[in-house]
Amino acid sequence: MLELLLHAVWPSVCPVCGRLGRAVCRECIEALVEAPPPFCMSCGAEAPCAEHPRGAVCLAATSYNAMNRELIHAMKYREARRAAIMMGEVLAGRFGKPDADFLVPVPLHKSSEREYNQAELIARGAGRVWNIEVRRVLEWRASVGRQAAKESSARYLPKGIVSVRSRVPGRAFVIDDVFTSGSTVMACSDSLLKAGIAVAGAAVWSKGGSY
Repeated sequence: MLELLLHAVWPSVCPVCGRLGRAVCRECIEALVEAPPPFCMSCGAEAPCAEHPRGAVCLAATSYNAMNRELIHAMKYREARRAAIMMGEVLAGRFGKPDADFLVPVPLHKSSEREYNQAELIARGAGRVWNIEVRRVLEWRASVGRQAAKESSARYLPKGIVSVRSRVPGRAFVIDDVFTSGSTVMACSDSLLKAGIAVAGAAVWSKGGSY
């Protein structure tokens, strides 16, 4: 009854199970976890990668599917901020603590009208579990629009499109919501490396698909 009352005052529906009065159910987020094999940050092939044997590895909590699409849309476009934090907590609980000094979320695009960065919220949820601080050290140098709206062949980003706004010592671990072509994660990794910041790897909520 309390959940129904809350729904009447602040309408909310879990995007996964449809339960009223909840922006998202934690048990629904946990049920989506399937952890596909680690993969190469450079090309997306399963790690260890023959083409990039010394390349950094990316982890994903889930594979992209219809349920994940609903969850990610709710997180990004319906202001389900709590969902993003819980996704980070669940992701961190699935994997061991990375050998990194800080987490670096993929920055929010310059053209975005969103008031929050979903990658940063996922990073903050993961950081709570791993006890690693989140550092906003990256920024876009130009507007590239929504990558989700582009064909896969158009998602590759020009070099230098992401820049380091503040240089900090230590090893960085990149966090994002979805890995599709890998162009965004790689652009962030390249910028960090060029600034002299070591990259320990990356983690995303979901791998594959177009949303």
